Amino acid sequence: MQNKFSISTGYKSQAIRTVFAIIFFILVYITVLLLSFTLVGVLIYSSTLLLQIVKMNKSSFYILVLFVLINFMAIILLIFIFMFFFRKRTVDLSGWLEINEEDQPKLFELIKSISMEIETNFPQKVYLGAGVDAMVFYDSNFKNLLLPSKENLMIGLGLVNSMTESEFKAILAHEFGHFTQRSLNVYSYVYIENLVIYKMLIDEEYYQSLILKFSTFSGRFGWIVIIYSRFIRWILRKTYDVVSKSYMALSREMEFHSDEISARVAGSVPATTALLRTGLASDSFNYIWQFYYSRVSENLKSENVYPQHHYVMTKYAERYGVHIENDLPQVSKEIISRFNRSKLVIANQWASHPTIDDRIKRLDKLKIDSTISVESAWKLFVNAEDIQKILTEKLFRYWQFPGTPVNLSFEEFKEKYNEDAGKHTFSRKYNHFYELRDISRFDLNQAIDRQEESSFNNFSEIYTEKNVDFIHQFSGLDMDLKTVESISKKEIPIDSFEYNGEKYSFKQSKELLDKIIKQHEAVYKEVKELDTKIFIFFYKMSKTSGRHEQLVKYYETYFYFLTEDKSNLQIYLDLINSMQFIYKFHSFNKINIKLEQMKDKEDIFRGRMKSILNDEKYQQIITPEQKEKFEAYLKKELSYFDEQKYNQEALKILEEAIYQFYELGSRAPFYALKKLLDFQIEIVESENPA
Repeated sequence: MQNKFSISTGYKSQAIRTVFAIIFFILVYITVLLLSFTLVGVLIYSSTLLLQIVKMNKSSFYILVLFVLINFMAIILLIFIFMFFFRKRTVDLSGWLEINEEDQPKLFELIKSISMEIETNFPQKVYLGAGVDAMVFYDSNFKNLLLPSKENLMIGLGLVNSMTESEFKAILAHEFGHFTQRSLNVYSYVYIENLVIYKMLIDEEYYQSLILKFSTFSGRFGWIVIIYSRFIRWILRKTYDVVSKSYMALSREMEFHSDEISARVAGSVPATTALLRTGLASDSFNYIWQFYYSRVSENLKSENVYPQHHYVMTKYAERYGVHIENDLPQVSKEIISRFNRSKLVIANQWASHPTIDDRIKRLDKLKIDSTISVESAWKLFVNAEDIQKILTEKLFRYWQFPGTPVNLSFEEFKEKYNEDAGKHTFSRKYNHFYELRDISRFDLNQAIDRQEESSFNNFSEIYTEKNVDFIHQFSGLDMDLKTVESISKKEIPIDSFEYNGEKYSFKQSKELLDKIIKQHEAVYKEVKELDTKIFIFFYKMSKTSGRHEQLVKYYETYFYFLTEDKSNLQIYLDLINSMQFIYKFHSFNKINIKLEQMKDKEDIFRGRMKSILNDEKYQQIITPEQKEKFEAYLKKELSYFDEQKYNQEALKILEEAIYQFYELGSRAPFYALKKLLDFQIEIVESENPA
């Protein structure tokens, strides 16, 4: 058994590095803690010296006042230290359902068999969640820096809904693989320690709320807490950088180790297919969430989202040519690689997980055979439909409907989904040629002047696999250019990377960027020429029916929105960045200064919103809700800070307007392209009726 689930050398060496990094952090942590208590002690001691002076001079009223103030400062600082350093970290269980062996005997039998096979602890508690995930988690607080707590297991029903029995077993074995890493007494310890530090140093919302409470409570003396807390956070954050880098590297090794255990328990094939399908399952579940969230105003919800989730998965699979087998999409490496043509390989030192590609390569090397069950993972559950309904209800637990919500039936959902799909996807006849890309902009008049030139003879010649493959290659090159540019600007903090099989250092990134830019320019010319020839083909075809001017107008509108999109995005980002002070603690004077700076950005935002409402092109795509939010915002000048507190109602109006502005601006090019492409299909079908 020891050989079967042995720990890799890479994991061991990284675990040792992480332990030393943690020891370093704890030493600094204890030093800061002692410094904090020493400061409190000095304050209290100095106050006792003042008290002795009072005894010698009973008329020293001001000294007595100073004595009280110093002790008051010491007390509030002590309270803050305890709240800041000893904060408990808990997991929100309100959206989960705890289960036991009596409720789910088959599932617990599987969990027990896995834990016995890999000789690890059985989880303290088992929960069911709603989404496409599974996790080991711990409740933790300060004492867990020294004593790790027991593990709990959460299984998402969205994951169960997406897997066969063997794939589900592989996923559980992966999670139990994290339990086995306690054999080095490092994983659970590091995991909990990392969470404690995160809540202490990184959780800005908690810190700001704590500062605000103390400022309200301590009045003018709150500045002592603010200055001191910022000082200790700065020290601990700098120290934590050392821990974080080591922890992320260890976390990646943990995932590889857990994948290996998953394969040895369930087989390489189920472990791989489960990993490949998870992305599709997650995207499908996110669609369900967005589908219902966008219909809150219609009071629509679901009694059971899981049949709907499964339906969306199969529809997504059909759209991308994914084969359905055993009632589940069989996502392959080839399908994923078709849309990912990047030549960059970056070992991200700040990533907690390896890439899917790296994990699959490791699994492929193992080649472990197993007996595979292709039955649904739901076979392991008793009263599966009842559980699905309970978790669905929990999914909607915090949603605020304007009226009494109505459950959408499965048939009604399918009808609405297909209606949505028709609005938000391009015709399959384009063979994914326009997926995740913009048509390159060209001079329409010059293209019309070239209509006598030879281009395409028929529709089938355009969207061939060869042309689609060429476009996807260009998309990969375009993405690589942007990434290497970010590396050269130090926006992505890495020392080295690989491109097209060759290794490059950070210093060589600018030289590589110049090469990619030249290559990009050359390929872009070919892409632009291809897009131009496509336009000429449809222009000539539409001319026979007198619809060529309409086609030109669709192109003009699309190009217009592409230009608008960049401008709108910059306005959005400028305003969002100018608002960040609202979510942090500042003095009243500084808040007023920040509000003045924000007003300059907001004036530009308001101006653009007014122009959008008067723009005929936008009137074709703006929704009634967006128009309502814009008009509510523009109705009057809003005051965001009154009587030394933020006006939450005004901020809500602003935030809703910003959200709708972003939605409209970012979706406008898609809607224009959708109309253009649908119109081209109309032309083809009218010229070549079936």
